[in-house]
Amino acid sequence: MIDLVLCASGADEVRIVHDLAQDGDHDVRVVRRCADLAETAAVVGAGIGQAVLLDLSVRGLGRDVLAGLLEHVAVIGLRAETAPEQTSLGLRQVVDAGAPIDEILAAISAAIDGEETAEPWTRDPVLDDAPEGGRVVVVWGPAGAPGRSTLAVNLAAEAARAGRDTVLVDADTYGPALGQLLGVIDEAPGIVAACRAFDRDTLDSRTLDALLPVVQPRLRLLSGIGVPSRWAELGRSSLDGLWRALSRRGELVIVDVAAPLEEDEELSYDTAAPQRNGASLTAIQRADAVIATATADPVSLTRLLRENDRLRDLGVRELHVVVNRMGSPVPGDRVKELLGTRMPTTSLHLLPDDPGACRTAVWDGALLAESSPRSPLRRALRDLAASPALQGEAPSTGPAEEAAPEPARAG
Repeated sequence: MIDLVLCASGADEVRIVHDLAQDGDHDVRVVRRCADLAETAAVVGAGIGQAVLLDLSVRGLGRDVLAGLLEHVAVIGLRAETAPEQTSLGLRQVVDAGAPIDEILAAISAAIDGEETAEPWTRDPVLDDAPEGGRVVVVWGPAGAPGRSTLAVNLAAEAARAGRDTVLVDADTYGPALGQLLGVIDEAPGIVAACRAFDRDTLDSRTLDALLPVVQPRLRLLSGIGVPSRWAELGRSSLDGLWRALSRRGELVIVDVAAPLEEDEELSYDTAAPQRNGASLTAIQRADAVIATATADPVSLTRLLRENDRLRDLGVRELHVVVNRMGSPVPGDRVKELLGTRMPTTSLHLLPDDPGACRTAVWDGALLAESSPRSPLRRALRDLAASPALQGEAPSTGPAEEAAPEPARAG
């Protein structure tokens, strides 16, 4: 006898229970009728049932939740007839909610028997046939506002102006700001919607394009979470899928992330928990290159050096360092010597201090190329955008490379 846990909408639930009761010539019995996904997960976690017949439109259902259920039971999807395009979430066994009871029983038996011979589901959805071809560059920096967002937005804009299709992603779960820096008035939480679409297995090319508005010629923006409290809506597996989907577009992807790189949720929870730093961690682990930025002062540089081991632990192989706000009394040679002897890098760039140009750009919601096109900082950023850090070419000489005499302010 197969013990079945049922989580379906009212009318479908009543019909299925009634048909099972009427047709006694089968080996399936309903042992629990659940009202929602939370109750279903609790029942399965308690060891009740061998299979779950689950409404795919139930609130909160996603790939992470489904993975948890599949660790304990076979899952058969129940697809509403009113949603013909609804995803199957990768399940092998899916039936229409109005299907005859014999068809439902066959799917349940197939799901139970199939556990021995094949995977019950496709863990990774097929996003596109195209291979990953885009270059993913993460802009990161230690705590203290070293200029991550200003650097990311202006590098993306300069790459786009140079003729390269570019996607800029705001993945800062503490202080998202790219929409404001670009002067975007009606900013929706695009990264939340993208992660939700991946979780529901609906993140195809068309959906992704709709979430990437063009903010400048050749420049698209995937906006941030908006309100910082929404960080919990960014699941780690969904973020992994999002980076793959963006890479499949074959464009340059620049991701602005927050400073913290700790992975300490296991110290506070005895079950799987959301990770506020998951966006930074997954992006860095997926990145083809990381641009680490710090300001030209002892505190910021020390913080950068202290994170060197952590970056290596995350698998960073191509590390480009950018030191912002260079100027008197700090000589560039001294900074280059300090970092070069303590932190192996692919390249090192010094950006000039230009607070006036940065303040004007922020207050105008404009790019440096728009508000201060001839400023030393804008010229240095343009050169940096044309360097191997973004282009993906191996440097022809040593690890250090200087981009400008007196550099940057990024906020």
